[in-house]
Amino acid sequence: MHALSEPTVGLASAQAIIDFFLQFNMDTHALAQELGIDETLISEADQRLPISIYHAMWALAIKKSQCPELGLSIAQNEGIEDLGLVAHVVYNSATLKEGLEHYIRLFSVVNEAIELEYENIDKRCHLRYIYKSPDFYNIPDIERTLAIVVLRTIKAVGLETRFYEVNFQHSKPDYAHKFEEIFPCKVNFNQAQCEVVFDSKMLTMKPKRRNPHMRVATLNYANQILSRLFKRSISSKVKRIIEKNLSDGSFDAEKTAKQLNMSRQTLYRKLKNDDSSYSDLVDEVKQNKAFFLLKQTQLPLTVIAYDLGFSELSAFTRAFKRWTGQTPAEYRKINTLGK
Repeated sequence: MHALSEPTVGLASAQAIIDFFLQFNMDTHALAQELGIDETLISEADQRLPISIYHAMWALAIKKSQCPELGLSIAQNEGIEDLGLVAHVVYNSATLKEGLEHYIRLFSVVNEAIELEYENIDKRCHLRYIYKSPDFYNIPDIERTLAIVVLRTIKAVGLETRFYEVNFQHSKPDYAHKFEEIFPCKVNFNQAQCEVVFDSKMLTMKPKRRNPHMRVATLNYANQILSRLFKRSISSKVKRIIEKNLSDGSFDAEKTAKQLNMSRQTLYRKLKNDDSSYSDLVDEVKQNKAFFLLKQTQLPLTVIAYDLGFSELSAFTRAFKRWTGQTPAEYRKINTLGK
């Protein structure tokens, strides 16, 4: 199980790597077994991969291929048919400036571990990729990401594009010469940030094959995903706090809000805006933990009740019957038969 706080990556971002394993006769079933995960996580549309699984996938791909420059190689082989949701929004925009604005705002849909920053200095645009934690940095992924940005932009608007430099935080690899095949500019390593630097005149350029109807459709869908991610990030913070303090019967919304550096009223408002409530989240956390403890442990029901923050067993029983229509004892009996 992965922590709720772990950033995720859109499945579309991982699709090229998943397809790469086919050359080793590994379909999604075999890949899932190798990674020790549920196959649906890498086979069903709209799934999101925890960053740890995404990194494990990269590590496995490089191990099997013995190709440390795999990120660059995959970027070179991706075509227009491989565009993901956010890329469709970007390259179907009226201008690169509009596309860039969408790209920055929507990048969480691609990869939640990275935040984008943009700055225009002396007619040079700096698009920076800022990792939320050093632990999230992944060399093949960032090499592929920046290579895709440059290659797709050149394809979209033509050779008149002008890139000044591309910077990476990691050390210069043994395959550094491979970068010359992709980037039409200087490539630097051991830099403070990963970034692409290009001429500000490019912002007025128009993608040659833009489709306004495609932009509207993909933008609406991307906005829906972004909204769900925002909701999850707010709810997950509250649920993590509740989980840590569940056995404390006096822990309430006031104390939760204080840990989040906001008033109780602000907490209620934020949750309401996300179609949720504090009491719903408490119920969800208690319910999930109750299911786990009843199925996976032999703890007495009284102990479980206190562990969930109930003052007495009868209160736990009433709540559990409200959740499931069964008593805790009935649920445990049904779900432990044959074990």
